[in-house]
Formats: sequence, C-alpha cells, structure tokens
Amino acid sequence: MKRPIAGLMALSLFVAITGYMPKASAYQVYKCNGKTIKWPSSKIPVRMRSASVSFPSGAWRNALLEAVNSWNRNPSKFSFSLTYNDSSVRRQNGQNEIWFTSDDSLLNGAPARAFLRWRCPNLTEADIVFDNRVSYTTSTSKTLLWPYGGRNRPFQTTAMHELGHASGLRHENRYYNIMGQDWDHIHANASTARAYAGEDASHGSVFLYGVRSPQRQDVAVVHWKRSGSSGEYSTHRRTQMYNSSGSLLSSFTSSGEPVYRVNKGQRVQVEFTYENNGASTQRPRVGFYISTNNLITTFDTKIADVGFTLVRNTPYTAKNSVTIPSNLTPGRYYIGAIVDNNNRIGEIHESNNATYIAIQVN
Repeated sequence: MKRPIAGLMALSLFVAITGYMPKASAYQVYKCNGKTIKWPSSKIPVRMRSASVSFPSGAWRNALLEAVNSWNRNPSKFSFSLTYNDSSVRRQNGQNEIWFTSDDSLLNGAPARAFLRWRCPNLTEADIVFDNRVSYTTSTSKTLLWPYGGRNRPFQTTAMHELGHASGLRHENRYYNIMGQDWDHIHANASTARAYAGEDASHGSVFLYGVRSPQRQDVAVVHWKRSGSSGEYSTHRRTQMYNSSGSLLSSFTSSGEPVYRVNKGQRVQVEFTYENNGASTQRPRVGFYISTNNLITTFDTKIADVGFTLVRNTPYTAKNSVTIPSNLTPGRYYIGAIVDNNNRIGEIHESNNATYIAIQVN
C-alpha cells in the first residue's frame, strides 16, 4: 500500500561513524572518539513526532504506537514517547520525526532509514523515514505477511528496527536479531504474528542505558532462527525438526508454513529459539505440547518438559527430544513450546511465551 509523502526534506549531512562490538555480546553500538554514542538521561523518554499526513488517526498511527509500546517493554532505562500531527517534517530541524517519503536521496534504496545526529557522545536528533512505495501492512494476521507466505512486509517489524537505530543500536549479522533482517524477526501463535525487540536488542539497550528499577522480566520462544548473514544483516529462517539421530525430517509447505512428516510413537527433536528479553537471568521450565490447532496453551496435551537457564545476552536456539504420542489419529497436529509454562516468572509481557511447529502424523 502506498503512503502519502509528508513534506519536503532538507539536504542530509553525513558524518562518518565507527561501530563498536562489545566482547562476548552481539549487539553493536555507535562510537565517536572512543566514546559510546547515546541519548543523555535528560532527554529520556525520547520524544518522536509523527507526521500528520503519514500517520493520521487510524491503522497506521496505531501500528506505529504498537511498535513504540513494544520497544518500551525493554528492561533498560530507555524509552520513547510518541506525539502526533507534526505538520512540517524535515532533517536537521532539532526535532525527532517520523514520516513516509518517496525521496530516493533519503532512502537510498532502503525500505526505511534512520538518521542520527549527535554532539559527541550525546545523540541530539533521530529521524526515521519509510518508503511509501513498499507494500507494508499494519495487519498482524499471518496470512498477509511475508514470513508466512503473504504479500506484505510487516510495518511494525521495520518500525522497530528503525527505532532500534534511533535508540543507538547498529546492525547485527551474527545472531537472530531485530537489528538484522527485521521482517522475519517476529513472534507467532495461532493466526497472529507480532513484532518485538528481542533479547539481543534488549541486551544492547541495557548496555547503553542501564537496568531500570523496578526490574522488568520477560522470556519468549519463537519458531525462527538465524540462517546466515547478508552484509551487515542477520538472515533468518524457520526452526526445524529432526529425527532422533539429528537428520532433518522431510517436510512440505502448507499455507506458507512448513509441515514435518512424523510417525506415531516416533522420537524426534524439535527446535525453537528461546530468549530472555528481561533484566536478569531466568531459569524457566519449558513444556512441549501436542495440539490439534496452532493456538498453543497449557490446555493442550503435554508430552515433555525441560528446564533452561536463560542469561540475557544472545538468543538460544536449541533442539529437544519428544515422542509423538502413539494414540494419535493420522492427520495434522502442532508441536508447541511454552516457556515458563508454570507461570513462576512475573513478566511484563506474557503473549510471547508460546509458539508451534506443524506436523503431519502418518
């Protein structure tokens, strides 16, 4: 869907910057003269002004607010505020602004870009532009989204990627990460898929701004993982299923999603990515379930459980063995994973605790 152009843009001032990669961590941040570039505490929450033409009252404004609210669940002292109806947006006007444009001198072939200004080492301005010619959608319905065979790029994932830049984070290509390929850094359960910041970005935000008090905790599980890199970006693919020897099971695609062929009573390995998006180390229990649909809940049939230690640092993609129940009628089922299935962790966000992989039982 095309979006209207918000207004005229000023010429860009480009400043050379260098990246810094902290040891034993994945996130990357900006540096100047050996100092980490970030917002001073007096500017937090960072006020982002959305253009009135680009984000009128309705779906697009709501989607942008959803991305901001999701980012603000991070465990650090950093947050954004969002205001509306900015009637004149441009670069280098001393305001942090968000708008749609078709100005290729700004976009440089990207679907969206963030522009930062600073007075070393303090950030002073962040502007975000989106290409109004990209087939974005504000919907969270999986069937419409690229990662699930749909025709549209999820707007909220791209918005969160650019908000990550506006907070002070650079691209990352070594881990499953919102600062990598954003459109398939996404959480799904049932028919809904939503954007979220993820463990690595949360860890980077804590590095930049420290842990907020009282602490926020959040654990998550997704059916995505890192598959490789493309330049500065991590690339992602669906997690997979294997036989007991570790060989990939055969599969087919149905409604844009993989379905793995299994037999009743078969021992298999199921793979998911687990994340600690919160302030401190957690030791959740993970339950594995068989369900007749892709809405995974504790009301489904539990077939195994395992304990994990999740340190806030980098996402953890793991395989665990489960046995397909021998009393199933042949047909379509789903193996689900629920992290913190006994609700022992007080979390700021509970909707990212369950996900699934589809199976065809012979």
